[in-house]
Amino acid sequence: MDATENDLPPSVQFRIGGFPTLKFKPAGSRDFIDYDGDRSLESLIAFVEEKSKNDVKPKVKAPEEETQATFAKPSEGHDEL
Repeated sequence: MDATENDLPPSVQFRIGGFPTLKFKPAGSRDFIDYDGDRSLESLIAFVEEKSKNDVKPKVKAPEEETQATFAKPSEGHDEL
């Protein structure tokens, strides 16, 4: 959520103190966990995998895999756009 564009209701259990503030809420929990790691994708993925209660492995192909699979190889068809 972009807290600069959205107001937090008074009932929310946390406050946003800076940008970016990342919070994680595990499934079945009412508590939020602060993410204080570095901003690399690898660190964020490791944090989510460590803190999540459910399997976080994707069950479908990533969009870039699907897109790449739909392009014909030059030897299989057209050689122009």
